[in-house]
Amino acid sequence: MKRILDLFLLLVFALPALTACDNSEDTDAQWTGWKERNEAYFAEKMRTARAAIADAQALYGDDWETHCAWRVYKDYSLAADQPGTATDSVCVEIVRNGTGSGCPIFTDSVRVNYRGMLIPNELAETQVYRDGYVFSYTGISKDFDDVFNPETAMPAMMYVGSLTTGLCTAVQYMHIGDLWRVYAPASLGYGSTEHNVIPAWSTLVFEIELKAYYHAGIVPPVWRMGMMQE
Repeated sequence: MKRILDLFLLLVFALPALTACDNSEDTDAQWTGWKERNEAYFAEKMRTARAAIADAQALYGDDWETHCAWRVYKDYSLAADQPGTATDSVCVEIVRNGTGSGCPIFTDSVRVNYRGMLIPNELAETQVYRDGYVFSYTGISKDFDDVFNPETAMPAMMYVGSLTTGLCTAVQYMHIGDLWRVYAPASLGYGSTEHNVIPAWSTLVFEIELKAYYHAGIVPPVWRMGMMQE
């Protein structure tokens, strides 16, 4: 009888451990090949951007930017004539053009609406990861319409020089009112380092709208809900 009781207790305590192990394996499975999948995702976006730019240049010459929603910008810290690599640039998809003049510089502060996302993870169990996990956002919710709706938007203040290299590069080309989707390779993000909920080797996707920018020494005015821009 004692032997039967011992076997029963062994099974009771072993089952939770086995279940936990199975859950851990399921969770880990969604990150299988994460580095390679992120590299492939960014490479495809870059091919799309370069192809669209080449087509627009062939058709419209010097006026190509008026007819193309894609841009490629090299890492701001690299010289323009420095030989490039496949991952030393960000590619940008223009969602909406603004009407502002001038662009922020490295030492400026910016007021922005934004969402930061991981790439869609087809191996994930949950829809939020399959759609591209939103790891950071401004406003009342992570939904696109809430983040960028002037009636509900709550822009954040950021120092340009404190941003990840990829986002820092893109922001310095934006005009007030621009809404861009920025694709930055891991090398211009957090690289091999895990950062909070962002896994190592993650391509970063940012949807970002520039509302205002301020030169060093300027005190920004207080933001009021419903303001279109300053």
